[in-house]
Amino acid sequence: MKNYIYIIVLLALSSCTDWLDIKPKGKVIPEKVEDYRLLMDKPAKAAYHLFGSDDVAIWDEYLNYFYGLYEINSYKWEEKFNLSTEEDDQWRAMYSNIGICNTVISEVLESEGNETDKYEIHAEAKAERALNYFLLVNIYSKHYEKETASEDLGVPYLTSPKLDGSLERASVQFVYDNIENDLIESLDYLAETAFNNRLSKNSVYILLSRMYLYKAEYNKALEYANKALALNDFLYDYNTLELNYAEVLRFPHESVNKEIVFDLRSSRMGLLLAPSQDVANIYDQDSDLRWKNLTCPAYFWGLDSEERIYGTTTFKYGLTVAEAMLNKAECIARTGDFNEAIDILNALRLKRYETGKYVALNAGSKDEAIELVKEERRRELLFKGLRWFDLKRYNTNDNANITLERTVEGVQYTLPSNSPRWVYPIAEKYIVKNPEIIQNIR
Repeated sequence: MKNYIYIIVLLALSSCTDWLDIKPKGKVIPEKVEDYRLLMDKPAKAAYHLFGSDDVAIWDEYLNYFYGLYEINSYKWEEKFNLSTEEDDQWRAMYSNIGICNTVISEVLESEGNETDKYEIHAEAKAERALNYFLLVNIYSKHYEKETASEDLGVPYLTSPKLDGSLERASVQFVYDNIENDLIESLDYLAETAFNNRLSKNSVYILLSRMYLYKAEYNKALEYANKALALNDFLYDYNTLELNYAEVLRFPHESVNKEIVFDLRSSRMGLLLAPSQDVANIYDQDSDLRWKNLTCPAYFWGLDSEERIYGTTTFKYGLTVAEAMLNKAECIARTGDFNEAIDILNALRLKRYETGKYVALNAGSKDEAIELVKEERRRELLFKGLRWFDLKRYNTNDNANITLERTVEGVQYTLPSNSPRWVYPIAEKYIVKNPEIIQNIR
């Protein structure tokens, strides 16, 4: 009997038989529940769709030094991001995760071992599949809109390890419905809390809250934010954290960081992230420890600049206590007592500002409270992978009419609020080999 473990490698969309080809390296057949546990405990990788948002700046002098064509083209909102022969690393990473999840879902209940463990791992795989489809549908599709979601193109939705058959894009509604079903079903067997490399009820509650928030179902989003916070409402006081050599806050390692309910990293590392002037302007740069100590002087990275950049090159997209609090605050601001929403913001901000310098927020109206929540969400979740999605939902749900502009090497680029370029293009290589995949209009 072989005790090898699958190493599942996702190849990019090349044809109906090798687009999501799951190929073991070596002769690898999982047989025991422990084998499937190792599959699910792999480091989770996600997208790196940050460069289109208004939070990121690419400095002209480093344009072709730190960044690839994909980052530069997404930063400019170009028609295409990849060369015709190139893969899309974030698409590939998320479908790789989905391929692993589909294998576990289809096989683990028949494996050897403890029955409780089998059902827990089966539930984790469903929840992680839902998380990856949530990211995919929000990157490569229009924002969810109830009136049109059944017609809007989503992404190919695969639930089987078998890779034959059509790769037509399911509707946004279909993808969201299945995300919801997977998450709800997973709750029956997940542990309430777990090591943050494993999905738990706590993390699924936050993900459900996020999903319903994006669907503008605010009462449901509030319900699940409350459930998450009932299990974990811990926040670090940033005043108690020391600085490292680069003048960045020294947090506990991600694996033991009590604010991170599920740890999720990007599939791309080593990219310089500089905050845009627009986002820098919303911080109190004298008192807000998030700005002073979560960014660092650029010269620590060997750059000839006094400006500040993000203090890490590994983008973190996890599910956190702070996100649950912000979801709750937004839902209450939209549907309930907006003063209660401001109280939640103040409770969060008090832990982020230098002792003795914090001035509490106040709002005079519901609309003002909503704007304060949005602004705080932007500060707290800087480079956490949600700003691009938030901009899309504000334009869709709130008619915010947000238009983005930037200048790159003297050329002005504009992304109007109603532009189809808010939806990322699918790599051309995949469509050439799989013509049933319809490209997004750009």
